[in-house]
Amino acid sequence: MGRSKGSVSIALLVVGLVVLLLTQIFYLYAGKEYEKHQQLIRAEQLRMLCTSTIENLSTADIADKNKVFNVCLYPGTVPTAVSSKVKFSDDQCIKYLEVTAECGELRQRLRQTYFSLPEAVKVQAHSYGIISGTSVTGADFLPPETLYTGTGEVMFPPAEAFAFQAIEELPMETLILNGLSKRFYYLDDYRGITFDRGMKVYGSGLIAAQGNIIISDNCEFTDPIILLSEKKIEIGDNVKLPQALLLSRKGIKVGSGCSIGGVMMSNGAIEFTDTVSFLHNENLVAGFSSFYYII
Repeated sequence: MGRSKGSVSIALLVVGLVVLLLTQIFYLYAGKEYEKHQQLIRAEQLRMLCTSTIENLSTADIADKNKVFNVCLYPGTVPTAVSSKVKFSDDQCIKYLEVTAECGELRQRLRQTYFSLPEAVKVQAHSYGIISGTSVTGADFLPPETLYTGTGEVMFPPAEAFAFQAIEELPMETLILNGLSKRFYYLDDYRGITFDRGMKVYGSGLIAAQGNIIISDNCEFTDPIILLSEKKIEIGDNVKLPQALLLSRKGIKVGSGCSIGGVMMSNGAIEFTDTVSFLHNENLVAGFSSFYYII
């Protein structure tokens, strides 16, 4: 009888230890899940804090400056530091915004880039849709009031002004899959970029290239696009660019059957090889901002 009672006591002890161990494991797991959940909440709070701060910066008329301020996140009154940076390019045409929010070991950083042409060029583009510093050829069928040729330099930022402030690659497979995604791209390859025949490119964006920008036959860009080349922009036949700002240092060549809306500017010659449809749209020089992106 005593041996039986002893066996029961040992069994109960083992069961109790197992229950205690399972309880500890449960609380440990629950604690880790709670901590993980809190981290997710904090990360989302930091992202929202960065977004609201950069929205205020993008609409404010401010000069170059850095700013730091502190806030508390709830629940828990967790201290958080927020810093913002605003920079301009030398010609004031490009504004760089960056906001960082830090809470303990967590950090969120957003960046945005804004592009605008010099005011004098904007005024000119409101009156003329095709602007060349040398000559415009093959445009006899276009409305003469949209054309302007002169001897002065057409002013716009150099492509390298976007270095380190834009995405520095644009694989065609990514472009086909995701579109331009309202981002800025800087391509430092002097071979330039070629859009393959029949490509349909979705999404707005800005592409600044050191080399030629070549748009092959039957391509279509569905949304607002800014193309800036330090060399030439060559557009094939039957290309659709309904909302385009084309900026070229060396010249622009347009094939037959194209449909283009927007503004074309070049220090070199602008050449139309055959009949095209062109609609002047001065809204394309109003300015363009990238999407907020995480770095």
